[in-house]
Amino acid sequence: MDSVTQAVLGAAVGEAILGKKIGNKAAIVGAIVATVPDLDVLLMPLFNDFQKISLHRGYSHSILFCVLGAFLFAYILNRIKWTKDVSFRKLWLFSFMTLFTHVLLDAFTSYGTQLFLPFTDWRVSFDSISIIDPVYTVPLLVGVLLSVFYFKKNDKKRGLPNNIGLVVSSLYLLFTLANKQNVEQVFQTQLEEQNIPFFRMLTVPVAIGNTTWYGVAKDKTHLHIGKYSHLSLIHISE
Repeated sequence: MDSVTQAVLGAAVGEAILGKKIGNKAAIVGAIVATVPDLDVLLMPLFNDFQKISLHRGYSHSILFCVLGAFLFAYILNRIKWTKDVSFRKLWLFSFMTLFTHVLLDAFTSYGTQLFLPFTDWRVSFDSISIIDPVYTVPLLVGVLLSVFYFKKNDKKRGLPNNIGLVVSSLYLLFTLANKQNVEQVFQTQLEEQNIPFFRMLTVPVAIGNTTWYGVAKDKTHLHIGKYSHLSLIHISE
């Protein structure tokens, strides 16, 4: 996902875990830590075009990085004045979740992430949400802003808006998976009605709100490309 969305997600996760402990600083630190995996782009000038493909969303987006990075950030935070009273275990959980939710969210996009490096470079990609989708981002943003600016640190209801934002955005992610299955069924039905045989099909969203999709079906000699919108009919061409 885009950097803004990743920062907002990190802020929401930070607020959910440490908001009642350290107040607004939790959202700020969460946003900062959540952007760390994308710093792999700073290394891009050192590699050729082919290497860049495997570098981005590589080791910095792996589960192993999230686990080890969480120890590093927890160690650092444990020595800062306003987090030193928080247990190391809590700081590790905070750090891990801000990192892991970043790489997991990226796995829902078309480019995917190499979650299981160094054991395998297979990219996990659900292809269910666009790189930029305000329908996912806005509930998170509204929720974290309400919790941070409307409620005091010790208010029992402080986390409610933020938690609602997390739930709504998470439900939308699940909806994109279900919607993808529906879109693939539509593409498959249209291909069958046009007597177009195929052995592989890829569908990707290309608009906000999961409303417009492209599909590519491959047979032995041709690629069949289709565009589908929930607001219009499907069109398939070679």
